[in-house]
Amino acid sequence: VCQSGSCVPKHLCSTGRLGEDNTQQEGVITLNMEEENVCGDFMKMCCSAPLPVNTLNQESVTQLSDVQCGRPSTAPSVYKLESNLTYASYGEFPWTVAIFNISYSAADNDMKLTHVGGGSLIHPKFVLTAAHTLKKPDRFVARFGEWNMQSDAEMYPSQDIGIKEHIIHPSYRDICNPDNDIALAVLKRNVIYTEHIRPICLPGPKDAFDNQRCIATGWGLDVRTEQRAPLMKRIELPVVPRHRCQVLYRVAETNYEFQLHRSAMCAGGEEGVDTCDGDGGSPLACQKEDGTFVVAGITSWGLDCGRKDAPGIYVDVAKFACWINSTIEGYFELHSEE
Repeated sequence: VCQSGSCVPKHLCSTGRLGEDNTQQEGVITLNMEEENVCGDFMKMCCSAPLPVNTLNQESVTQLSDVQCGRPSTAPSVYKLESNLTYASYGEFPWTVAIFNISYSAADNDMKLTHVGGGSLIHPKFVLTAAHTLKKPDRFVARFGEWNMQSDAEMYPSQDIGIKEHIIHPSYRDICNPDNDIALAVLKRNVIYTEHIRPICLPGPKDAFDNQRCIATGWGLDVRTEQRAPLMKRIELPVVPRHRCQVLYRVAETNYEFQLHRSAMCAGGEEGVDTCDGDGGSPLACQKEDGTFVVAGITSWGLDCGRKDAPGIYVDVAKFACWINSTIEGYFELHSEE
């Protein structure tokens, strides 16, 4: 129990831990996920002289007007994470969106948010996600700038914005292994771009990423711990060429008729490294030669998570680049009077 102080986010403590040296060196805050913590949150500390909340560097949370897509945050690193496992750094993938289902809890007389999947920020008004993530008639909210799902002590605030409507691809088939599993979530208001909230680029219609190592992110089940990930996962996966993936699935499923749908691509197949339940809709980001990232894939489905030679199935976003652009254009034409 924090007796001679109060539990505050580490960045708001000027003295460091009570009776100890400051954990902050040169503005970088050390976080240890495994530490025993009296505050019950490794991002907080027992502090005798907390700083007022408004001492936060407002420069970094003000709106950015000229934002290039696909560029990670350029701000210096805020946190140094000490953990036995690898996670995404804070702000490393500023386009990764957490999607929550909204329900009403009669017991608490309050709204309840349940994490159901992820998405990619591609436009101030639109999130790209998997069609299977947005089940009708449920209501959803998108969270931008999230990192640690179990803490409210991050340095910069996240933005929660309701999803006004979702535009599901007309050819989506909600079957065991969904086809054309792609949707656009329309936000109730525009996202404000900041250092840790930025869009990712779309691929061109002819872009291919075979054999490239790309990065999937999300907060779904962590194959390494068999629990939901508290911090954003950073999963490096090879993109598996289509023909090889189809052969692997025919063997894995002992179904020699298996046909990989033309809307799909594959990534992974390495033991113990995979996206999993709760990652649906989240991005598979591939880096281009100029250093920018594009959303090459959308997490869709798979066999057992982390199974060797059974890659995960992702929506091949390049095949839908024209649909995405024309749908966004059409939306604004339709709502130009508003």
